[in-house]
Amino acid sequence: MKKLSLKGKFSFCMLGIIAIFFATAGILLGMQYYTRDRLGDLVDRNNRVYELKTTVSEVLSAYKYYSVSWDEDDRKATKEALERLQADSASLRHIIFEDRYIREIDDLCHMIESLCEQIEPAVVSDAYGTREERLQAYDEAAYTVQLIEKYYNYVYPAMEQYSNEAQDELNHEMKVVSGICILAVVIFSLSILGMVIWFSRDVIRPISALSYKAATYRSENEGYRKENKDEIRQLTDLFEEMLVRIEDQMGQMELNMKLQLELKQQRLEKVKMEKLLQESEIKALQARINPHFMFNTLNSIAQMAYLEEAPSTEQMIEAVSDYFRYNLKDIHHVATMADEVKNCRDYIYIQQIRFGKRIRFDLQYDETTAEGRIPALTLQPVIENAIVYGLAIRGGEIQIRIQREEGKIVIVIRDNGCGMEEEKQRLIQSYINGTDKTGIHSDSIGLKNVIDRMKAFFKEEFVMEVNSTPEKGTEIRMMIPYEESLCIGY
Repeated sequence: MKKLSLKGKFSFCMLGIIAIFFATAGILLGMQYYTRDRLGDLVDRNNRVYELKTTVSEVLSAYKYYSVSWDEDDRKATKEALERLQADSASLRHIIFEDRYIREIDDLCHMIESLCEQIEPAVVSDAYGTREERLQAYDEAAYTVQLIEKYYNYVYPAMEQYSNEAQDELNHEMKVVSGICILAVVIFSLSILGMVIWFSRDVIRPISALSYKAATYRSENEGYRKENKDEIRQLTDLFEEMLVRIEDQMGQMELNMKLQLELKQQRLEKVKMEKLLQESEIKALQARINPHFMFNTLNSIAQMAYLEEAPSTEQMIEAVSDYFRYNLKDIHHVATMADEVKNCRDYIYIQQIRFGKRIRFDLQYDETTAEGRIPALTLQPVIENAIVYGLAIRGGEIQIRIQREEGKIVIVIRDNGCGMEEEKQRLIQSYINGTDKTGIHSDSIGLKNVIDRMKAFFKEEFVMEVNSTPEKGTEIRMMIPYEESLCIGY
């Protein structure tokens, strides 16, 4: 007979233990399913008894509607409810009596049959007596239902006694099954113990004897060297090789972590550079207003007002002064919508002085948005774009609408100027959506600045749409949340 190797003996023992484990688990699982099914059947029978009462009430309710309305749809509903009641009653009797006879359930089913016999003629026939006869039939059916509901006072104790007896039977069966399981576990445990003893005798003892012989051999023959690679030695060598591999992998992981940290640092530096670039663009926009030019202009206007004694010129001085003062605010400044509208009105007044009647302005402002927060210098660059690229040459009208809708501030700036080509409109919309960062060129730095700052403050809550038709005009629609406190998002 061929002897098994160490691997074969170990595999044989493991297969035996696994087989014993699955056999025991199968018995326990089968006992669990058996218990669950028995309890489920018991609960189902009780539920059917209680649900039958609800079905009786549904039949009476449907019959009531039919008796009053004599409508075809009510008749069909009553007929369906009656058929469902008959089916439930027959099913309950079959399920209960399949186990044992319960007189109260039998009486309950007979009473339900009587109710069905009272209602069925009126449901089957299309013309069943007068209205008074139908109502009298309904009263008789209602009286029968009352008797059925009162009889449930006898049905409940009977079902409770039935449930207790069924549970006692189930407990007895469980004790028998538990005894069988305990006996099976004892047998399986003894089998496992026998396998362990066999494995110890045929595997562990030979290995111990071999180790002892190797130790005594080396002590008696110091000059003799012999490489004896058995299964255990091979396992030891593999373990040492595994340690070497783990050390190499740990070193590689450490190197990868350093590279990831460097990559994250580079990304952070890139974000900082983008932020600095964004701030520089905003500062470049503000730098267009030269302070010397501002004060020289104000002085010139003041002298003109003095010489002409013109109140309109004085008003222009105030508008220009307020406008320049507002435009020199810090880039992180957050203004109220009222302040932003005030700045727009100053700017519009200046442009009206400049262009006269050639460019008309229509500003409609909802006062409920006054306390809403918005980045400073947001509306004026968009209006300036409409003047410079749409109306400076041909003239026209600019409409500005600011209103509040469902917790949002909606801003619409529309002109009837030159409009823009479809390709340029597509590039601007791509820049707004973030799919193309090169869509806005240097001639639209003001619009680009507005988009970047709005995104920095409001993130995904900022919505902007650009609609333009050549020779018909351009409409820019912006939507931001109404907030009375706001800070920059980067």
